[in-house]
Amino acid sequence: MGEVTSEKPLKDVALFNGPVELGLRALCILTAAYPASYSLERLVVFDYLSVHSDDMPGGPAGLHPQTPHRGGEIFVRRGVLQEGLLLYQSRGLIERVYQDGGIFFTATDKSAGFLDALSTEYVTGLRARADWLVDSYGLLDDAELDAVVRERIGTWGAEFTMESVLWEEEAS
Repeated sequence: MGEVTSEKPLKDVALFNGPVELGLRALCILTAAYPASYSLERLVVFDYLSVHSDDMPGGPAGLHPQTPHRGGEIFVRRGVLQEGLLLYQSRGLIERVYQDGGIFFTATDKSAGFLDALSTEYVTGLRARADWLVDSYGLLDDAELDAVVRERIGTWGAEFTMESVLWEEEAS
């Protein structure tokens, strides 16, 4: 079997919201769910919710600040997340599995050890949110998870829209 590599030179890889960061978030999620495997669609949703966990009722504080129209982030993550999965797969930390229903991704026996070696506050918070995601939504099938997202996505970031309306009313 050939080696899996990214075609991008390392100097061209974005660190923030790039394949390294999104791949790390996917690794945390897959490690929390291990030995379960998740589809790319589920990982896109879980990636968003891992940093905006406060968008869900009863979710922990978000790791990233709330920004206007942040719900749109979910539509632009797929390609970067795929690159991140490929990157971590090339290091033996994520495995691609073929099952009924398509291609899925799972952690490997090396994943938890790799994450244990990272001691930053961000990774600790990320792992806690990955555990919360798997406990809260891990048993939903992809259609049920999609329904949850469709029900709420219009409100993620909409509070800023309403805030500007209130400012306009106060000014008049």
